[in-house]
Amino acid sequence: MEYQVIEKEERLQFLEEMFESTELKVTESYSYPTIMEDLSNVVLFHIKEVTFEGEEKSPRREAFENVIGMIQNEGVNFIYLILGDKKGVSFYFGLVKESEYDGELPMPIDEMGNNLLKSAIRGNFRGSKIEEVSPEEMIEIFDRMQTNSNNRNRKYASVIGTPGINESEDKKSFQGVDRLVDVMQGDDFGLCILAKPLSKRAIKKIEDDLYQIYNSLSTFSKISLQEGENKSKGTSISKGTSDSVSYGENTTKGTNYSKTSGTSENTGTSESKTAGSTKGTNYSESQTEGKNWGKSEGKNEGTSKTKGWSEGSSSGSSSNSTNKGTNGSGTENWGTSYSENTGTSSSKGTNTGYSNSENMSKTKGTNTSTGTSESKTAGTSETTGTNSSKTTGTNNSASESSTTGSSQNVSKDIINKKAADYVKYIDEMLLPIIDYGKSKGLYLTTTFIFADNNSQLEKLGNTIKSLYSGKKGNKNPLEFEILENNDKKIEYFKNFQIPNCVSYDNENALTLKSHFIENDEVSLGNWYSPNELGLIAGLPEKEVVGLALNEEVEFGLNAKTPEKGEELISLGNLVQSGNEIDTKVYLEKSALNKHIFITGVTGTGKTTTCQKLLIESELPFLVIEPAKTEYRILMNNPKTEDILIFTLGNDKVAPFRLNPFEFFEGESITSRVDMLKAAMEASFDMEAAIPQIIESAMYSCYEDYGWNIDTDENEKFENPYDEGVYSFPTLEDLLNKVETEVTKHNFDDRLKKDYVGSITARLQGLLVGSKGQMLNSRRSIDFRELIEKKVVLEIEGIKNGTEKSLVMGFILTNLCEALRAKYNKDKHFKHITLIEEAHRLLSKYTPGDSLNKKNSVETFADMLAEVRKYGESLIIADQIPNKMTPEVLKNTNTKIVHKIFAEDDKEAIGNTISLSKEQKDFLSSLPTGRAIVFSQGWTKALQVQIKQRTNTTSDENIDEDRLKSRVEDFYIENYKKGIFIGTKYEKITKEQFRLCRKFSTNKEFVKIFKAVFEENVNSFRDFERVMNLLNDKKFFDNIRRVLTNDDENIENLKNKFKEYYDIFSDDLHKTIYAKYYGGLKIQGSTEDNLKKIKRDLKESIITIFNNGDLNLGIDRSYLKKYIQK
Repeated sequence: MEYQVIEKEERLQFLEEMFESTELKVTESYSYPTIMEDLSNVVLFHIKEVTFEGEEKSPRREAFENVIGMIQNEGVNFIYLILGDKKGVSFYFGLVKESEYDGELPMPIDEMGNNLLKSAIRGNFRGSKIEEVSPEEMIEIFDRMQTNSNNRNRKYASVIGTPGINESEDKKSFQGVDRLVDVMQGDDFGLCILAKPLSKRAIKKIEDDLYQIYNSLSTFSKISLQEGENKSKGTSISKGTSDSVSYGENTTKGTNYSKTSGTSENTGTSESKTAGSTKGTNYSESQTEGKNWGKSEGKNEGTSKTKGWSEGSSSGSSSNSTNKGTNGSGTENWGTSYSENTGTSSSKGTNTGYSNSENMSKTKGTNTSTGTSESKTAGTSETTGTNSSKTTGTNNSASESSTTGSSQNVSKDIINKKAADYVKYIDEMLLPIIDYGKSKGLYLTTTFIFADNNSQLEKLGNTIKSLYSGKKGNKNPLEFEILENNDKKIEYFKNFQIPNCVSYDNENALTLKSHFIENDEVSLGNWYSPNELGLIAGLPEKEVVGLALNEEVEFGLNAKTPEKGEELISLGNLVQSGNEIDTKVYLEKSALNKHIFITGVTGTGKTTTCQKLLIESELPFLVIEPAKTEYRILMNNPKTEDILIFTLGNDKVAPFRLNPFEFFEGESITSRVDMLKAAMEASFDMEAAIPQIIESAMYSCYEDYGWNIDTDENEKFENPYDEGVYSFPTLEDLLNKVETEVTKHNFDDRLKKDYVGSITARLQGLLVGSKGQMLNSRRSIDFRELIEKKVVLEIEGIKNGTEKSLVMGFILTNLCEALRAKYNKDKHFKHITLIEEAHRLLSKYTPGDSLNKKNSVETFADMLAEVRKYGESLIIADQIPNKMTPEVLKNTNTKIVHKIFAEDDKEAIGNTISLSKEQKDFLSSLPTGRAIVFSQGWTKALQVQIKQRTNTTSDENIDEDRLKSRVEDFYIENYKKGIFIGTKYEKITKEQFRLCRKFSTNKEFVKIFKAVFEENVNSFRDFERVMNLLNDKKFFDNIRRVLTNDDENIENLKNKFKEYYDIFSDDLHKTIYAKYYGGLKIQGSTEDNLKKIKRDLKESIITIFNNGDLNLGIDRSYLKKYIQK
């Protein structure tokens, strides 16, 4: 048996060249204008931050594929650049015009960069921060590519080959560029990838070249040979006469391509038996001439098994037969067949015979085939022929035939492994790249790297090979070549150009190595689809030093459309997936009185948002700021430059005066006492009966000042609400009442001491220093006037948290009553109150808190909820939503949420605006100035970039003298109120006002003035004389000496008083009071005055000098005895 082996090694010679390094030489130096000479031909974008969708955990490679897919214009190279140093890495995307391209671009490079590339980056990495590189920065980048920080030239290397992608999910993350950056951390290096989009024509040429190589390789990758032999012998006798003439001509041409593989299974049994008898006579003569030519190439694989049985007999004829054939399944065939047949046939003869035969066949077989079937046939068939036949004869025969035969088939496969491997490589790697590239684009790509020295180049190059070489089966793996300093390629690289090379390699070998050949030139690069390009030129999958990765979560994009003519407050711009877009977001001004809650940790924009709302509303407002001074910046805004800022607890700057017991006409004493008690309970821990004792003491204080608790009328003062009338008790009065009220309740001595001590300690702390100056005032600033202005109350000067809460409670009490009074006069009045750190007063009840505190918090929450009907809009701002009483979150219609971290805070606020878990988690990732906003009529929360109207972090300081001067003007304009001693008589100058303020801070002077002089002072001139007298230190020293000496020594001291008064009396008491009144122009005779002095002597002296709060350094027991003489 012979086997025919078909080998044509000379046709596979190019495969040997695949294992050799392809030497691509650049023969021409770079001769085009450099980038530095014309910066208009290049545009770069610095990628500073990248945003990815939360469920992805990192930026998707597909997003980059979409970006690169936008660049399809001929004449443009895409730039991917990484620059690293000790500080970190910088990522750049860009475009550069191809130097050799002589056509016209559809638009300038910078326009193409902004309209196509930048937009594509923003669209696929939404929310990313991208900045166009300025010309100055561009020059700096080019300098870094040329030399290092020590002005030494860089070392360059080129990288060519095809990257491989690891499809396994567990390996995917190991091919990120972040790993390359981590390896090179601290090194001064650069990596640049240039990608030139190929035209459709070029892609088609590459595809055709691959198909041609594939077809050639397929012929020799596997050859199947099959030989068979069949022998048969028989005898036949036949007699007859026949005359037949036949001739004809036939021509057939055709082309056929077939690729078949499949699976089929067939099992069956067939039995047949035939018997027959023939008798006849035939004469024939036959002559045939013919010509046949054909060509066939293909590949055939299969398995065939045939078994049969045949028996027959014949007489009168003889025949010989030989059969050869091929039977297979799973067949792949490609070829071209041509057939041409021309012939003439002539037959003549006589045959007579008899035939009787019987045939029986039985067949059973199974066939299985697997594969894909694809068939394409194109051809031309032409047939021309003429046939003529004539037959005459007589047949009378008897025939007997006997036939025996045997058959044997042998099959052999001959495989060329090298050719088969490359067929598989084309099928599985190259053709898929082409197929993907036909839809998304194919890019001629080259990579170059640079560093300070060869060792860094080796590290960088080997890292690239390790990361991106991919799985096995890549016949063209990545390789890098360190270039000599004078290599012509370097100048091309420095100008972001792909050089053309000359190669003497076989073109088929170059094509299999993914090189592109055009006009007998080979570009120094390989063609990649966006899939491969996205692998090596992608963005980090994890954050690296120099490029931040931010998770992004989707929020709503459609706010309620405002109706025409509706008053709106501008918040800022809508944010879509982290990217600020030019869509404005507004709040309805009419929705303000449904209240706003703003939250966010320090420094995230909460206060800036509050200030923006105040400015945009153009309404009067009151800000209660417990801990900061950030609202002072509003003095520099044109819309709020008339703002009043009071510094509570810091009397040196802008003093504030608030008598908690002063109420408005029409307000009941009972409601005022309830609110004061609630403020104290919300601020202090009050055990047992302390709240009731304080309440009882308050009522007693009002009664002492002539108030009827039942009728809310005053029986002592004719016009108790008039300006300059002091008809309301003070905190000092309340303190003095405590012991009396405790005694009334008949507690035992221990409880009595405990209650007196506890209450006294709490109240005494409010009467000390600036707090005492502010709260122990006989009259308050008129809140009805304050709510018509823009006002800020800074409570920073009060450091104690409970005292801050108490002051906030007093302020809100007066505010609510002022709003009610204002509303009764003007139903259209609108006002905003902003409360910072509202949890100090409106804290959530927790187990362990007293029920008194719980009830008081509810009282204030209810009060704030009710002020809406008086035209009041509340803005409640707090850093800790979970500390707030739930009523605040429930009763605020608009929520503005800046960055917060605590899980309980995110749950508390997130549940009120229907945020998903991912959206709640994202609250910790909000950038400064951004907020999640939900308001009236919105179906979803929106992410908004708040437009800044003020800068709370600037170094600009507001001079405190401006605050001081403005508040002084306010008090001078409201002088009739008599808030400061001596100011109620007439409108005075700032200098005079400051003297009054200073006088008011001296408790000793104030006591003397109230007890002795106030009833008789009717003008500021009179008051000024009293101030001068009491400010005379020598006068007070002489009084002390007189009061502490015996009678016989008095005569020796009389001469010391002559300089102070004109009227002199031998009576000591007359002398003292004559001195007091000597500076006053009191109407009436001297005798009348002296009588009045004597009449008031006992009461006044005891009131002033026997009071424990006044210390003149005297012996009180002696004084009392002396006075009673």
